[in-house]
Amino acid sequence: MTRPEFDPDDPLFRPISIRQAMELTRRSDDTINRWIKDGHLRVIHLKDPPEDALIEREVVDTALQKRKDAHRGRPRPKRAEATGDAA
Repeated sequence: MTRPEFDPDDPLFRPISIRQAMELTRRSDDTINRWIKDGHLRVIHLKDPPEDALIEREVVDTALQKRKDAHRGRPRPKRAEATGDAA
């Protein structure tokens, strides 16, 4: 996945904590850490306060891509056919 260029006008280009990323994506810390390990998310090291952070835009984009990938190739559910009964 190509990382977006930094855009200071994009409100999602802000640092968020791993906990915030978990809440935003409804994923576990194991999943967020796997995305980091696999190179999908960059960790930035903040000095004040000292903590590791992620870029919110990358978290959102990765979560959306993972969701698309999970649904790719699955058969679409069949629509219920109309019974012809008028209500």
